[in-house]
Amino acid sequence: MKKFLAWGLCALLVTGCATLEQSNLDWIPIGPDFPATKAKNVEIVGSKSEITRPYGNLGLLRIKNLKPDRDVLKMGVEKGRRFVASKGADAMLIGQYNSAEDGATDPRVTLIIYAIKYVDNLTEEDEKAIEDFKVLGILNEYSGR
Repeated sequence: MKKFLAWGLCALLVTGCATLEQSNLDWIPIGPDFPATKAKNVEIVGSKSEITRPYGNLGLLRIKNLKPDRDVLKMGVEKGRRFVASKGADAMLIGQYNSAEDGATDPRVTLIIYAIKYVDNLTEEDEKAIEDFKVLGILNEYSGR
């Protein structure tokens, strides 16, 4: 029993260290949420010039306060990929800010991810999400007066 308990505690400790905190995420929505896509299908691009299809920007995701370590950054990218997939993104345009560039003694990285939705092959469900977003925007304009 003690051996099982020790292994369980080790597993929890390793799992806790391997995950990124939810509190270091900032999501700034720009467009509607679409039905979720599969994270493995979300394309990762590093430059606007790599985007060759018509698209809209669903929002901006920032994952803050990451150690500038390859494995931590890879986990951050995968977390970002899962997050933008939950918003219906087809691709993510990724960049970063590294505080070392400003002379920080304990440098940290912020991943900056734009959630991209391609608009040249929308489903009826996607078009409904766009229409609903437009209607809510109109209603918010009038209710704010």
